[in-house]
Amino acid sequence: MSDLENEIRELREKTRHNRHQFLKAYTQTCLIAVERAQLELTLGKTHEAQKEFDVANCGFQVIQRFLSEAPDQMPDIEARLANLKESLESLRVEIDSLPR
Repeated sequence: MSDLENEIRELREKTRHNRHQFLKAYTQTCLIAVERAQLELTLGKTHEAQKEFDVANCGFQVIQRFLSEAPDQMPDIEARLANLKESLESLRVEIDSLPR
C-alpha cells in the first residue's frame, strides 16, 4: 500500500473510533439527563423534569442519526440506545400523568 492509502485507512479508523467514543459518551449523558428528570419529579419540579426530558430526547434523535450514518455496526451503542428509548418512554408517561 502507498503512504496515502495507509493514511486514509488510519484516518477512517480514527474517525470510526472517535464516532464510537462520542456516541458512547453522549448516550451516557442522555441517560444521566433522564435520571435527573426523575429526581426533579420526586422533588415536584415538573418543569425542570420536562427540560431534562427534552434534552435527553433531542440527544436520542442525534444518536439515532449518527448511528444510521455509521458504516459499521455498533451493537453496544445500539443496546444503550434501546435502554435510553425505554427510559424516555417511561419518563414521558410519568410526566404526562402529572397534573399541569
